[in-house]
Amino acid sequence: KVIANDVHPGRLASLQDAVARSGLPTSLTSHVTYTNFDASNFPFPKSKKLFHSIICDVPCSGDGTIRKDEHILPNWMPRTGNALHGLQLRILKRALELVRVGGVVCYSTCSLNPVEDEAVVSAALRSKNWINAAGDGGNSGSWSGDSVGQKVERTNYEIIEWPEGLLPGFIRRPGVFDWKVAFYDENHMEDGNDDFGSLSFCETQNEARENGFEDGQATFWSDHEWNKGLNLDKCVRLFPQDHDSGGFFLALIRRLTGALRTE
Repeated sequence: KVIANDVHPGRLASLQDAVARSGLPTSLTSHVTYTNFDASNFPFPKSKKLFHSIICDVPCSGDGTIRKDEHILPNWMPRTGNALHGLQLRILKRALELVRVGGVVCYSTCSLNPVEDEAVVSAALRSKNWINAAGDGGNSGSWSGDSVGQKVERTNYEIIEWPEGLLPGFIRRPGVFDWKVAFYDENHMEDGNDDFGSLSFCETQNEARENGFEDGQATFWSDHEWNKGLNLDKCVRLFPQDHDSGGFFLALIRRLTGALRTE
């Protein structure tokens, strides 16, 4: 059985039409159920059975689609991806809660912006891989220790490699450990002929705030050592020049344990 969900009824109707036109036999298409939920708050199945796998293709800035959509590049602003980061993170965290032990979540965007990609994966796993020593779930943070009330690391989820032998010739670039976060400063001019401001890149949240960018969330930024431990390089980046396609990002995340707190 397949559950196909979209928060926008119009897109859900388009999906239904596409499935109907796919040529697949009714014996298969009859097993597709269409739902219209906010994915960040998708309900637990009434059967109490979690999903074997979840494809989590989240709303994104679409900067990887500039070859086919002429409107993306002229209208691109860093705040587009920055503004979507929180929603993307909530959706991924909910998907991680809904997949069964041994199951896999595929998180994907048609963006190459690390704030929408590796930053979301890193923040979600930081949240779900830290627990209180007393046994309940933990929030994000850098914690250590083993006494009650302190936070300890437990690997509830792991990023896994793209399956060997699947899609031969499929060129994949590794995920990144470090990145800077871009903001648009309309008051900062590179030279006297610049009428429209310029991009500013901040290496930390404090630097962003010092420069007046108050909307920067802590989870935008990288933590190099944490990200190496997560094996973020197992994430997959698809570059347009490799397949004459658009840019794309995906991460395969497997659930290892059953007990964790939901948020």
